[in-house]
Amino acid sequence: MKAKRIVLNTLAITAMTIFTSGTALAHSDHDHSKVPFNWEFSKKLNAKVERNLNADKPSGVIGLNMFEQKKFKHYGIKVGNKFNTAVRNVEVTFERTSAGLKITDASIINFSSTKDIVPIRNISSVSKVSTQELSHAGHQHNRLPVEWVFGNSTIEKIGRHMYESKGNILVGLTQLEQKLLNTYEIKVGNLFHLSISGHSFLVKRTSSGLNIISHAQNAELAIANEEAVSDNA
Repeated sequence: MKAKRIVLNTLAITAMTIFTSGTALAHSDHDHSKVPFNWEFSKKLNAKVERNLNADKPSGVIGLNMFEQKKFKHYGIKVGNKFNTAVRNVEVTFERTSAGLKITDASIINFSSTKDIVPIRNISSVSKVSTQELSHAGHQHNRLPVEWVFGNSTIEKIGRHMYESKGNILVGLTQLEQKLLNTYEIKVGNLFHLSISGHSFLVKRTSSGLNIISHAQNAELAIANEEAVSDNA
């Protein structure tokens, strides 16, 4: 508990320093609301945050490359938006800036108790679906105990495929979507859960996209997707 308190104090001081000295970074034309979910950093981005915090003079400001910027945009996290994530078992609030991220607040962690975690979270339940015919030489066919969430544009694309398909459901992914899975170490051949509108589907990553294996709740999703299409017509 003492160690957690020291970490919290360090993060809180960093957040206060950034907040008081960085007011010039705020722009009135940016949306400074907080997104309705917690974010799970990839190992690479978490390491970048740790390097900043372990520096002699931590700034709490983390630069993002073009892919990382596109990643947050894919999930609707705009410049100015804030989100919570776990850093050293402390819940930290970050704000997305035009160049990256900055820490704005830190508190004792209460992670995932009331909010969804995006884009990936650990799950305890594993669907009972046979995978005996899914083997393919050169691919890893591990069952990952994780659930993945894509951005809204990808979810809509998958929903359309599930509504229109009458047989095996194969969904192509863009380079960005493929790179997202790579970033969180979901490899070609891996089986994992995909979360869509609160429903979980068992999927397999392929060299070009996704294979939806288990979609028992497809009817509900199809109805919802059909209604959405009708509303937009």
